[in-house]
Amino acid sequence: MKLNLRSIDLNLLPVFDAIMDAGQLSRAAEQLGMSQPAISAALQRLRHTLDDELFVRTRQGMEPTPRARELHEQLSTHLTGLRDTLNPENRFDPATSQRHFRILSVDYFEMVVLAPLLAKLRQQAPHVVLEIISANDDMPDELHKGRADLSVDAFVADDDRLQRSVLLEENLAVIARREHPHIKGQCDKQQFLDAEHVVLPDRNRQLPLDQILNAPGWQRRTGARVTQFASMLAVCSGSDLIATVPERLARQYADTMQLQVLPFPVDLPPVPIYMIWSPTQHRDPAHRWLRQQLEQTIAQEPAP
Repeated sequence: MKLNLRSIDLNLLPVFDAIMDAGQLSRAAEQLGMSQPAISAALQRLRHTLDDELFVRTRQGMEPTPRARELHEQLSTHLTGLRDTLNPENRFDPATSQRHFRILSVDYFEMVVLAPLLAKLRQQAPHVVLEIISANDDMPDELHKGRADLSVDAFVADDDRLQRSVLLEENLAVIARREHPHIKGQCDKQQFLDAEHVVLPDRNRQLPLDQILNAPGWQRRTGARVTQFASMLAVCSGSDLIATVPERLARQYADTMQLQVLPFPVDLPPVPIYMIWSPTQHRDPAHRWLRQQLEQTIAQEPAP
């Protein structure tokens, strides 16, 4: 006949474990933060439940019976495993984890951040996988429903429930091919307005650049509209179109794609790039670890 676990007070098991380790009721009480009468009462209940004396009082302390020794040998492993399972600090071990993180972002993240981040992660977490998902205006819903772990974006959703922090600040630069017939080493406002531009699709929110470009006298001539930063670099490298892109991205690929990297014609405030996540992920050890790795990766990368 199987023992009905509902008939056993499982709170008695840590008491039994503490008496085995301490060898005395008084020391066991101190370990558990209980009074000695409470420990004695718990032991009496356990004796009754298991129909065994469990401990015999001697001059050296509480001597366990053979049944108690057998029980402790089997029980201690399970109690240790249960403590480790319930301890928040032990729920994530980078060295053994196979966690699959999904990050919402544009290809700027893949081109600038992903490689050094993966190099750093592989030193600690050889089996962790990162999946980059294209950012869109459904970002808040994706985070709240757990379809993505994190968003890295310059656009902050109008959702006070989401957690956020500034990952880095990015300056904007103008790029043109090195053999551009009209732009050589600088790009003033008139050159900027005379050139054709390759641009990204409009999103529902604006950056400081958009505020300038929507001002009177700043209308660009759009020659091409593409879906990602990589296409902007390629178009500028092979044509006379120019573009305004993040400076880190521009300088990283300038030599490879034979591009000039030029200051924007007027001063622009730097653009903050945010990490954004759901409050349900805020205390998760794995998620906290990933955010720390991202911050440390950016801190170790030289600024342009």
